[in-house]
Amino acid sequence: MDDRAKLGKAGEDHAERFLRRLGYRIVTRNYRSATGEIDLVALDTHVIVFVEVKTRVGRVHADPQDAVTPAKQRHIARTAQCFLRQTGSQGRACRFDVVAITVDEQNAMHVEHLPGAFTVDP
Repeated sequence: MDDRAKLGKAGEDHAERFLRRLGYRIVTRNYRSATGEIDLVALDTHVIVFVEVKTRVGRVHADPQDAVTPAKQRHIARTAQCFLRQTGSQGRACRFDVVAITVDEQNAMHVEHLPGAFTVDP
């Protein structure tokens, strides 16, 4: 596993722990379909939450949701539709969140959670 993959996995691990502490139930990690991948799928009460995790080292001068481009949002939405069909969950409330993890000079991880970071037109 290269350094970038290790950083991404560490960020996803941290994001999962963070969301669990908030009361989310993690349904699956790294859900894959022919259309793409979703880092985390969780339940926030009865809402299905599709979570994109962005992990960066050092100071970041852009908003984390900016890293989730419109093209990436469309891929996530198509993959979410596959998940909903596969699990028989069509029609359930769902949301797209971004969890941004920033690793500082002391290797401490800082979390920014953006519930409903983006929406997708049907």
